[in-house]
Amino acid sequence: MSLMVSTPADAERRRRLRVMRGVALSLLILAAAIFVATLRLDHSGIWGYVNTGAEAAMVGALADWFAQRRLRAHVSVSDETDYAASFVVVETLDSP
Repeated sequence: MSLMVSTPADAERRRRLRVMRGVALSLLILAAAIFVATLRLDHSGIWGYVNTGAEAAMVGALADWFAQRRLRAHVSVSDETDYAASFVVVETLDSP
């Protein structure tokens, strides 16, 4: 049970948020598709710029997603003599 009263303006904000989330996800999927489609092409010309731009768009979208959820990710690499392994560690940031 919620003590807050939902207004029509709140419902409209939630609807618009769902729409914007769908747009953002669609653009991320489009950037990923362009990135994969241009991987095997010759990167010495324009396709190199297209591929790099798509990669930058994916990195930026994921960085924004991590920042909004107050997450931090870093890579941890083991330094064993027989093998090398890397792990991505995701941590929740403390509240300010």
